[in-house]
Order: sequence, then C-alpha cells, then structure tokens
Amino acid sequence: MSDNPQQPGGAPGGSPGAPPPAQGGFGQQPPAGPPGGWPPPPPGYPPQPGYPPLPGYSQQGFPPSPGYPPPPGYPGGYPLPGYYPPPYGQPPMGYGYPPRYAGFWIRFAAYLIDAIILTGLVILCLIVVFVGWIALPFVALGYMPYLWWKRGATFGQSALGLRVVREQDGGPIDGGQAFIRLIGWFVSAWVLYLGLIWVAFEPRKRGWHDMMAGTVVIHVN
Repeated sequence: MSDNPQQPGGAPGGSPGAPPPAQGGFGQQPPAGPPGGWPPPPPGYPPQPGYPPLPGYSQQGFPPSPGYPPPPGYPGGYPLPGYYPPPYGQPPMGYGYPPRYAGFWIRFAAYLIDAIILTGLVILCLIVVFVGWIALPFVALGYMPYLWWKRGATFGQSALGLRVVREQDGGPIDGGQAFIRLIGWFVSAWVLYLGLIWVAFEPRKRGWHDMMAGTVVIHVN
C-alpha cells in the first residue's frame, strides 16, 4: 500500500479538489515586464514601454555620439537630425556641415560682376545729370515765368517772404514782363553770372534781368 494514496477527484500530493498548477496556455496571465529570454527590437526601432534599450543605444533608438555631449534640452546623447559635429578644435559654422572655403577665381568673378554693376550705375547717374542740365532751361521756361506772373514769386522766393513787382508802382507783373525777365535771367547767368552778382552792387538791388523787365524784388513781411 502506498504512503500517499490518491484521493478520488484530487491531484497527487495536493489537497482534495484543488486544480493542478498552471503550466501555460490559454488563460495564463503574462508576467509583469518583458521576459528575460525575449530578443530585443531591431536597431532603429522605437523602444516600447517596459522594454530595456539595446546595448549601446539611447532610449530614443539613436546611436550615441562618442566624445560629444548631448545638445542643451535634448537628453539621450544623440546628435540632431542633419547635424554633424565639427572636427575637434574647430568651432561650428552654423550650417550643420563643414564649410567650403571660396577660392581666388570665384571671388574674382564676384568682384568682376560687382564692378560691372557699379560702372552701369555711374553711367546712369552721368546720363541723368547730363540730361538734367540740358532740360533745366526748358523746365525753367515754364516754372519761373509762370510763378512770377501768377503768384508774384517762385516757391523759394515765397518761402523767404520775397515778391517780384513792377518797378514803377509796385504792382504785379504781367506775362510779358515775366517772359522778358526770364530771358534776362539766362543772359545774366551765361555771362559768368555777372548779371546776377550785379544785385550786390546796384542801389535798388536789381540784376540785369530786373533792369530788362522793369521789375524789383521786395520783402513782403
């Protein structure tokens, strides 16, 4: 007779009616955390919660950068995407890649382009000045006599409180006097500005153009 007799409906060595211990299969609860025998995820695969990182890799799945500390605010010791640290002893250039230094010929070509542009600008300025000097008499033909006739003064004379009037009675001049005064102004300027300088020596402060048109310039305030 055996020392451990089996009870009907029971398990050997167990209490009567107790089910046998679970050995796996359906209904078994998985153990907490990853089992030690499971293989790690492949390189570059994002780590799942509860799985340890691969040996030599950070938690983000990127290989570490030996000899370079992690950038500020980016834990894990991996470089930023597209950024390559500079060689030892060289400061970063701010572009994320080693600089290419410009040589002589390409810089000479850049200077040549700039010289052509500057020459074109100088020629354009000379043309504008030349055309301006040619156009000045024609502009003055309409500007000065019209304002002398209609307003009694140009804008510059009005700003300083001056007015062109008739020499006889101080009244406003007409269109004929304004045109004659313009012709006399050009004559006074073409003779080395002598007719305009004459104002400084004439008792009534008249220039040649004033004498030709019968006008004087007075203060109105």
